[in-house]
Amino acid sequence: MLIRKLLSCVLLLGLALPTFSQVPSTQIPSSPSLEALAASNKADGVELPADQTVKFDEGFVTLQATCKGQVKWLVISATKIKYFTLPTNNTIIISIPPSGGLITVFAVGLVDGKITDFVRTSITVTAAPATAPTGTGTGTVPPVFGPATAVAMHVTFVVDLNNATPALAQILNSQKIREAITTRNAFYRLYDTQSPVLKEKGLDKFVAQGGGAPIIIVQKSDGNVVDRRKIATEADVLQYLNQVLGSGK
Repeated sequence: MLIRKLLSCVLLLGLALPTFSQVPSTQIPSSPSLEALAASNKADGVELPADQTVKFDEGFVTLQATCKGQVKWLVISATKIKYFTLPTNNTIIISIPPSGGLITVFAVGLVDGKITDFVRTSITVTAAPATAPTGTGTGTVPPVFGPATAVAMHVTFVVDLNNATPALAQILNSQKIREAITTRNAFYRLYDTQSPVLKEKGLDKFVAQGGGAPIIIVQKSDGNVVDRRKIATEADVLQYLNQVLGSGK
């Protein structure tokens, strides 16, 4: 009841959530009373997508609530994550932790001046394997690219989630970019600039050499870095992937 009253005040006062929010592991512990707030992803006046399972390298997951009024969100995770809300279309974009884990998302709507019941959905994240390639090589692109290589490539996006923008979040969540990678026998990776994995895999030096985040690093499966490129627009990223990964035909 306390959480319900708190969210009621937030909704009625129209307070906006911060642009990017972070959920530390100690902020909101899971409890039976909290879980009891919402037993389903559907309620009268509001609905969330069904539970889903994603890979550690999913990058971002976008959830959109179906509601005639405004929706407010509550995100719970045992692992530190960050999320971005788009109030105009009741959407939340959640970063996926490479370490895996469970993310529970609650939502409540304000419809015709009345607060709906809570709804919830869960995102189960599979953990990253311990065999990610280690960064080596010069990061220099070969002068000529042929068709898509038979050697599996790793395309790693490195971003500073503390300074991420809606435009960047949409690029990282772009289905066109995902397909441009996965249809070319390549693997999608995403790391925050603070991730220890960057140093462990030797990628931090390539981030620095390439001018910092946001940046794309392309590696062969043996860890050899063949190129790096700053992230600009979706069109620029797609053009770059066509160049570095081949036509895919």
